[in-house]
Amino acid sequence: MVTSGTFPHVIRPLWSSCITILSLLVLFTCSVDGFQYGQVQLSCRSGRGADFASDTAIIYSSTDALSYSSCRRRNQIQLVALAAIPTLNKWKIIPTGSVIGTVKNHPVIADGDVITTSPIEEPEMANRQSIVTTASGSKYKLLDPRGEVGLTAINEIEAAALEAAYSLSSQSSNKQQSSSTSAGVSSFFAGWGGSRSSSKTVEDPKVKISSDESTAEALKERIRNSSEWQEVARKYKLTGATIGLEDEYLLASKPERSTSGKSNIWEAYKVNESTGLPVNNAMPICLKISTNLEAISREYENYRKLSFLGIWETGRFVRCYEFFPVAGYDKRFRHQCALAIERGSCDLKSFLNSRGRLENKELRDACISATQCVQALHNAGLVWTDMKTENFVVMPSGEVKGIDLESAMPIGDYPVDYSPEACPPEFAAAFLAGEGPYFELESSYDIWSLGMLMLELSTGVGYFDGKNPAQITKLLRDMDDSMAEDLDKIQCDKRLKDLIRRCLQRDRRKRPNTSQILLHPFFLAANPFSFLS
Repeated sequence: MVTSGTFPHVIRPLWSSCITILSLLVLFTCSVDGFQYGQVQLSCRSGRGADFASDTAIIYSSTDALSYSSCRRRNQIQLVALAAIPTLNKWKIIPTGSVIGTVKNHPVIADGDVITTSPIEEPEMANRQSIVTTASGSKYKLLDPRGEVGLTAINEIEAAALEAAYSLSSQSSNKQQSSSTSAGVSSFFAGWGGSRSSSKTVEDPKVKISSDESTAEALKERIRNSSEWQEVARKYKLTGATIGLEDEYLLASKPERSTSGKSNIWEAYKVNESTGLPVNNAMPICLKISTNLEAISREYENYRKLSFLGIWETGRFVRCYEFFPVAGYDKRFRHQCALAIERGSCDLKSFLNSRGRLENKELRDACISATQCVQALHNAGLVWTDMKTENFVVMPSGEVKGIDLESAMPIGDYPVDYSPEACPPEFAAAFLAGEGPYFELESSYDIWSLGMLMLELSTGVGYFDGKNPAQITKLLRDMDDSMAEDLDKIQCDKRLKDLIRRCLQRDRRKRPNTSQILLHPFFLAANPFSFLS
């Protein structure tokens, strides 16, 4: 007979065995890799849920008496959270440390879109099935990679140029701030109110600023109503609007849309801080105003690279004066950025439309300028990707200069945009195959564009004029010997025709580089030292 006192001794072993069996069932049923039991890492890939083998959950010791149902609930919570992480397929790390790939499960971006993330933490550790965190805090799960992972493609010249450019920009900014603080006056409109720091009659800073701003606005209005202003406004066709947080430039005339349609191009004049009027003998400059901060800041950095690397004179680009991340306080411009650059008389495309094809010295000089622009970019480790007659301007002196570097990207990187008439056949084929966002840029891309530009300069019309982008891209992909036949029919210098044919070779490996182009007989026949001009 078993007494009541001995009953617990029978139950305890049975209860302990049940707990052990239940724990084993939990381990076999919940197969999420990385389970922890008693703080010891275990590996479990069998049973259901094996697709989530790379994710983790935590189970504490059996003394916590976790049941199978509570484990399952925790796993479900884990899996729901993991399912919310967007995935990147066909991904690759680019030289900036960012990841480009096809996204899925993103809360905002449509599935199948190709995106480029912010730079990720520890890019050298990225691999298939890993979860990466970007600088902005976003997380992505990497699926199948595309190509080699790593940062070996980083261009050292580019990095050095960027670092120096940022340093120079920072020093300039600090110097301006220091100068502005010491003088107590920032600009004409903000400065005529007097030094804010010197005001002793107003103790509340908020009241002081408000008082100064009111005074500045009153003085601004008084100047705008003066006869001198009215005369100057008529002379320069001023609109009254200003650009810059300190009213550095006065806008004039009406804006024009850029060839890409992403920016407004304004004529503007530098402001004399002491008078609020255009500086004496003011020459118009060009202000490129856009809501696309990323593109315009990239263009500014590209101009800075050329300037810092000391190849400005060999690269015939317009001068870049200033960049404003915020175009101004005016409500029309406060959400836009602005780039101040040298202004030309007209773009080269318009010049050809009005004058016809170039000949003799004009043609040779324009071709040299274009080639030297490409050479400068390649020396800086960049590919232009958007070289066309619309992106050159004719200066009042007759010199041809390059503009618009917002699409220029490092060699080995991927294009951010493209112009059908300027892209080579290999990119057209990749684009139509859906591989355009992953096309690795090489200097040969620009050589094809240069050949097309020289062809247009020698004929006066674009080879693809009258065709839409889709038609142009398909023609380039399917290009046969028809272009070679068309080249034979061109009435121009035989040496130029040979140079164009070399640049437009379908095999990009056979295209010449810029040094070989500048040493071609077409240039050397007229001036043996043309490559030094």
